[in-house]
Amino acid sequence: MGYCLKPFRESAANHYCRLFAPSRLPADQDRYREALMALGSAMIDDGSRVSDDRPEILVDCGYTYFGQFVAHDLTKDVSSVDEAWRKEPEELENLQTPKLDLGVLYGDGPESSGELYEEDRVRLKVGLSRPGGRSFDICVGADGGRVLADDRGAENLILRQMTAVFARLHNFAVEQFRGEIAEEKALFDRARLQTQWQFQWLVCRDYLQTLLDPKVYKKVFGESRSTIRWDTFSIPIEFSAAAMRFGHAMVRPNYLFSFGQEMRFPKIFGRTPDRGALDDKLEIKWGFFFQGASPEGALTSRPIDTRLSEPFHELPADLIGTPEVACPHFRIAKNPAQLAVRTLLRGAGLRLASGQTVARAFGECVMSARELSQNCDSEETEKGRILREAGFLQETPLWYYILKESELIENGNRVGPTGSHLVAETIHAALRSDPSSYLNQPSANNSPPIWKFPNGNLRIYGLSELFRLAPLL
Repeated sequence: MGYCLKPFRESAANHYCRLFAPSRLPADQDRYREALMALGSAMIDDGSRVSDDRPEILVDCGYTYFGQFVAHDLTKDVSSVDEAWRKEPEELENLQTPKLDLGVLYGDGPESSGELYEEDRVRLKVGLSRPGGRSFDICVGADGGRVLADDRGAENLILRQMTAVFARLHNFAVEQFRGEIAEEKALFDRARLQTQWQFQWLVCRDYLQTLLDPKVYKKVFGESRSTIRWDTFSIPIEFSAAAMRFGHAMVRPNYLFSFGQEMRFPKIFGRTPDRGALDDKLEIKWGFFFQGASPEGALTSRPIDTRLSEPFHELPADLIGTPEVACPHFRIAKNPAQLAVRTLLRGAGLRLASGQTVARAFGECVMSARELSQNCDSEETEKGRILREAGFLQETPLWYYILKESELIENGNRVGPTGSHLVAETIHAALRSDPSSYLNQPSANNSPPIWKFPNGNLRIYGLSELFRLAPLL
């Protein structure tokens, strides 16, 4: 299998492990935190070019939100930024199972999470049907509240409707097998497995293959040569707090939901309404998110680089909590509202290994000080100056390093090698450690499940195909 690494410290499955030894905090922690906050504040998209001499590989903007859906299915850490400085990863509870099992849809199943299911305890509740019999929203209860296994499924308008697509896919599977399986629990289990296998196929064979470094992807998924050997698998803190957060850079400041319906960041990323169903005008035409899903042309994601869309520099209070909440460990008066600042401070508090340490462990070339600090015109950037003055050029925060590597090596179109190792190894191990996952089935690498549509049997090979079929579900 090619193993050469063991996690530095393993944990129970419902907590987080640490792959690499913790970094040492500097003596002057106030200056350290100030430097991290300055670096995060400088990570704003100023519109400047990354490079002129590398071809673009355009990534549809829907991949950003499918990645968020995947991340939510693997990890849920509700600890505060301040708690990250006071606890070890194995003390932090992961409120999701470390499996790609669609727990964000199913919760703990019909017996324990009955509020998610119709009376038959087989079908998931979905939003009300619109004219023509279609539904595009999640279920809303009699009191107007959202009916979700994980409230993050309504974190934004795009993820909310994507969650609804997978709920309807499960119900489609129920009807596909209803004529073959009479007993309700067996019918539910078979439909859930069908939906899980389809989801896992899309993660491995489309999402990861599109976004990860091709050599890393081939080694881990094509050749099953894992670098890390777990005795007990749990989600690595390096994955949840750094590597899988590459998707933050992919978020655009604006999207198209339908023709002439441009939606800007504040309307999308403030939490969706706590009460009531979505207005019909907010229904997404998935062709704007996945090329070929409908006649519209898909918008592309932002590059994966060290810049975030401007609205991420002032997150809404309903996403991060009351701004006046103190973070005593930082000696700052309020909860930081900048996403990059929050991510860097969390990573530092968790004492994540540096990007250089992780790159070396996976046998990857380490970026030089010049590469980390200069732009494509060989000029030191503001972020580069902060890295230099803070002493971060030899010990770069892991999340920043992963983004910079993607920017430098992949022109922002894929995750660089170091980040790709962390993402690929984690998701591969999550699937291998789950006996029921599609990777552990005899014909796993051949094809996805068969779906029986009125016009014939279909296999869904990619995200574009799934969302093209969404109106039929």
